[in-house]
Amino acid sequence: METKLEENGTSLPMESKLEPFELTGGKKSETSKVPVAILGSGDYSRSLAGRLVRSGFSVVVGSRDPERNRRLFPQGADVTTRRAALSGAGLVFVAIHRENYPDLQADRDALAGKILIDVSNNTKLKDGESNAEYLARLLPASTVVKGFNVVSAWSLDSGLFGGSKEVFISSDDDEARRTVMQLAQDMRFAPVDYGNLRAAREIEAIPLRLLPSWHLALKMVLGVLIFYVLWNVYRGVVFYAIKSGTNSAAHIPIHQVNRALGDTAITTLCLIYTPGVLASFTQLYNGTKYKRFPNWLDKWMRARKQLGLLCLLIASIHGCLSVLEWSPAYGYDRLFEKTTVNANGEVVFGMMRWSGETFLLFGTLALFLMAVLGVTSIPSVTNTMNWREFNFVQSKLGWVIFLFAITHCAVYMAEAFIESYLFTSYTCPAFYIDLGLCAVLLLMKIVTMLPCVSSRVNRIRRGWERNGPKGKTAATNAAYDHGEPDMTSYL
Repeated sequence: METKLEENGTSLPMESKLEPFELTGGKKSETSKVPVAILGSGDYSRSLAGRLVRSGFSVVVGSRDPERNRRLFPQGADVTTRRAALSGAGLVFVAIHRENYPDLQADRDALAGKILIDVSNNTKLKDGESNAEYLARLLPASTVVKGFNVVSAWSLDSGLFGGSKEVFISSDDDEARRTVMQLAQDMRFAPVDYGNLRAAREIEAIPLRLLPSWHLALKMVLGVLIFYVLWNVYRGVVFYAIKSGTNSAAHIPIHQVNRALGDTAITTLCLIYTPGVLASFTQLYNGTKYKRFPNWLDKWMRARKQLGLLCLLIASIHGCLSVLEWSPAYGYDRLFEKTTVNANGEVVFGMMRWSGETFLLFGTLALFLMAVLGVTSIPSVTNTMNWREFNFVQSKLGWVIFLFAITHCAVYMAEAFIESYLFTSYTCPAFYIDLGLCAVLLLMKIVTMLPCVSSRVNRIRRGWERNGPKGKTAATNAAYDHGEPDMTSYL
């Protein structure tokens, strides 16, 4: 998908350029008076017919077996033969599979001059000609419009609850495209103009994408998690099994995996805030905010929201498993001053050490503040916040969580931080890796906060360019100096 360059150097999806169709304020348009035909009698056809009837349209369904299928359609939809359905219709929904398109050539004369709305989808992603383009090539005397393929039959039946109301429309004929967009609006959808029919290739790919914005974040987090699981299992299980014959494999599901989850959560926090710091250094190096970031950095920055939500999930699981691990049944006593065994053989814990209380305090604070960030990322909550509030929560509060997480990690083994037994088989504990990554990120952040550096970054984000036109630079700086907000401060 193509992207456009935002003023801060990041890129946005091309959909941000698309303009939604102008609403008519709930008034019925002339389109609602046009008879609508549906070719096909499958599940989608029945749901579509019901939605059109409830929206006030006159609907005729063309079926190969009208007598058998008539009882399956809602009252108000006339089910007849294909030829009869086409005789008085101006708009025709083609709700059949691509492999059946050649059958429509038998009714080429009846379809001539009509607007055909192709609602089909593919079963897998493919390059080349779209279904809508193929239909237009088969029926050159008709006008083909692509649309409604992103709306499921269930959503049509349920009154548009539980699904997106956006409908993407494309066609080579501007008037036909506008007519179908008006039809979609009358059906209470939000039509979006996608341009000419070639865009149908992208529209048909939309339902086949599985969480496209999550791919990079999932790969990064899964990669980190797998690394830490293998690292901890090698150090805590494999090495001791080889060295002394001790079998600790029984503790992999809770103890070793929980350690890996904690390490992954802190490393993911580093992955969230590192690209923003790197973006600042990139703008300093370029001397302008109008130059596009490297593609890898741009993708990384756009994955930060997904990384944050995954970090919240992992930290929550880590917290739950930690409660189990510290229970008397597990016999965990590192955080306590002393433990004893009573007459019944039960482990009795004493008071917590200072390190145990500090460890739990900052871990709990980090988890709950992380939940606040997760809630504010919900669109309905975000829309109630102004820019300053959003920037405070997502940036300032985020760095507070980062500091709490560092403290949580550092206190974990504070009393035995450099003990020799921690280093086994020439490897260091995983939390050393966590703290090392956090230290590097924190150092880079401190550098960007130095007055001599932060002032230059702020000037660049206000429009200053090292080699830019002086007149433009002066005008831009003057505008920002008089109160215009800095929309890139979240970096």
